[in-house]
Amino acid sequence: MTPEDSFSDFYQRERTRLLRFAAVVSPHLDHESAVQEAFVGAWRHWPTIDETRRRAWMVKTIRNLLVDQSRRRERPGEVTDEVAARHRGTFRILVQRDRDPETWQELNSTFAAIADLPDRLRTALVLRFWDFGDDEIADVLGCRRETVRRYVTEARARISEVVGNQERRARRSRRGEGRS
Repeated sequence: MTPEDSFSDFYQRERTRLLRFAAVVSPHLDHESAVQEAFVGAWRHWPTIDETRRRAWMVKTIRNLLVDQSRRRERPGEVTDEVAARHRGTFRILVQRDRDPETWQELNSTFAAIADLPDRLRTALVLRFWDFGDDEIADVLGCRRETVRRYVTEARARISEVVGNQERRARRSRRGEGRS
């Protein structure tokens, strides 16, 4: 397979996942341009990027580009029309359109809770959701794989505290009942 074919396959397979990752970790920034700029960088360095670490390389690059964006512009402290419009665009990327209002409310609460997480917890959780392995996430965050597991657990607990779907908690607590 030529390097061009390899890059094209990678782009087709990972583009949507990386867009969604960027949208969740920084919904207030221009995540689409960050992803595209990362792919341009990957194309330039494609032969030198270790094949087993390409997704991690992309995520690190996207995170750095988003950090650069956030340094160039001030993050709004309150929800303005511009921020709300960007969030609606982000949610369209992330979820299907035909959801009932109750589900949309839960999704909005969940996305807000994710956005409020510290960067390391948010990144670990989102990458885990997109099926990144512990080693890949550890590579992105520059930590050990045991730390990744702790970050994901802590992120889930914090989101559960904020969003807390009581019905799901009740079902989970009854899983062990009736077994001997």
